[in-house]
Amino acid sequence: MDNYSWQLIADINAQGKRLDKVLSDNLKDKSRAYIVKLIKQGYVLCNDKERKASYLLRKNDFIKVHFPKPKIYDLQPIDIPIEFLFEDSDIAIINKPPFISVHHGSGINSPTLVNALMHHCDNLSGIGGIMRPGIVHRLDKETSGIMVVAKNDIAHKNLSDQFSKRQIKKTYLALVHGIPKDKEGLIKIGIGRDKNNKTRISNNSNSPKSAITGWRLKKAFDKFSLIEANPLTGRTHQIRVHLSLIGHPILGDKIYMKGLNSNIENGLKKIVKRHFLHAESLSFRHPRNNKVIKLSAKLPKELNSIIEYLTP
Repeated sequence: MDNYSWQLIADINAQGKRLDKVLSDNLKDKSRAYIVKLIKQGYVLCNDKERKASYLLRKNDFIKVHFPKPKIYDLQPIDIPIEFLFEDSDIAIINKPPFISVHHGSGINSPTLVNALMHHCDNLSGIGGIMRPGIVHRLDKETSGIMVVAKNDIAHKNLSDQFSKRQIKKTYLALVHGIPKDKEGLIKIGIGRDKNNKTRISNNSNSPKSAITGWRLKKAFDKFSLIEANPLTGRTHQIRVHLSLIGHPILGDKIYMKGLNSNIENGLKKIVKRHFLHAESLSFRHPRNNKVIKLSAKLPKELNSIIEYLTP
């Protein structure tokens, strides 16, 4: 075997079990989703034949997995300033600036957080694929705040498991229109791509997914409220959509504000440069030593200036 292949002969314990399940049980540093992707792309052979992830193994089946060499360094490192809140050989915790996409994708040609990470970090995990080295979770382009990055595959898989099991606690700060009648609440509204507008996420979707967001009122102003939001799931635009659906869209949100821009006074409008959403804190267990890590990222100056403007 070379550095990028692995093999197994199915024993009695593997007999009758799904191919992807057996591989996941044996390849501890790889996620189930990554293994399924390898199977679909033909990198997994069973008795020299391609099989589906659901294939039920027989005793003495010969499985060979070829791991494609990571191509993450096809992307160019770019010296973009990033604030590191914590870093060791397994993870990096950063304070993402606004107006930078986390990774490249459709329609994203400008430098991304990945380019910056490649400049600052010697190693990044390859599980996320060619375009997403080290990326375990993401923030919207305009959203600022705390993120954790995986520097190796073991850390990536561990963090991904913690996210999927809802063991990682995330807290966001959002300034919203209006003042909620309740002091706190739990939003349970399934969301997905809007039926009529694929650029929007909404509850008017052909395939909504479960989405849960807890929230509490931190401070009420005259016409706005500072909300602490705790997403229990990680859907695209989840906090922005959920707060809009309960009648309190985020200030500056160009997609989900429903025309409320015209109601903002000129003085405030001049200092609102983006949607007011900031990932404030993150709590999880370190993937190697299992110690609890809890860190926070301060509200950036441009958002603080809005709070100061609204404060009598």
